[in-house]
Amino acid sequence: LAAASNAQKPNHSILVYGDAKTGKTRFVGTSAKIKEFRKIYWIDLENGSDTLLHMDLTPEEMDKIELIKIPDTREVPRGIETVLKIMSSKTPIQICHAHGKVGCVECTKENKPATSFCLKDCSHEDLIVIDSGSQLGDSALALACIGKPIEFKPGYDEWGAMGKYLGDVLSVIQQAHFTNFVVITHTIVIEEEVNGVKKDKTYPLIGTRNFCSKVAKYFGTVVFLELKLGKHGGGSASTYKPNHTTGSRLNVKVEAAKDLDMRSIFIEGGILK
Repeated sequence: LAAASNAQKPNHSILVYGDAKTGKTRFVGTSAKIKEFRKIYWIDLENGSDTLLHMDLTPEEMDKIELIKIPDTREVPRGIETVLKIMSSKTPIQICHAHGKVGCVECTKENKPATSFCLKDCSHEDLIVIDSGSQLGDSALALACIGKPIEFKPGYDEWGAMGKYLGDVLSVIQQAHFTNFVVITHTIVIEEEVNGVKKDKTYPLIGTRNFCSKVAKYFGTVVFLELKLGKHGGGSASTYKPNHTTGSRLNVKVEAAKDLDMRSIFIEGGILK
């Protein structure tokens, strides 16, 4: 056990959540400053990556980031379609820059640029970021309702399909077999009753309310970010805020670090050496 604890830890999966403008993208973007990382695949479903252009990353740090922008709408739920293929393909896939589509016939014919990706070729020195989990959930529901009229109300089958799509993606992230993962998402407040007393608890927003209350199990570290006295702050210890979901299997305490930085997880947590 002692020898194992001194060895480099395996790949890690991290969930970062918080309200809008609480510094989630900037926090995760500091991963590019970690010299041990070779490549960061940033899967952007809602243009959150624009923040990366304004956080003083050096040209070398920016070059680490391979941006995969995937336009995602109710009519064309490309987000979940492409992410499912990213997570499941055993051979390299081509993701076109114009549409975020795998094997896009139009872009292939016109020889337009595309990103080549294969999960099994990723390594311990790589990182995959999904921004955001809430949009991925919306996309999963849209795929489950594909072909239905705009006024259609999802039923048992649609909610079930949505959960399966998300479960398929998050199960790969949970195993983190090939590389490291970060999912950025928003918050949802759920009223719960404990010993006859109703209380609000804040969870990461991915999928249905029931799914949100259990989604933390897929991740090794869960970080909540917030604005405190006009400054960005946050924490990952299970005791950080009783009414918020946080915790780390590495016993990482983001709130104890001098700076709000991903080094507190990947370096101080012993993932990268």
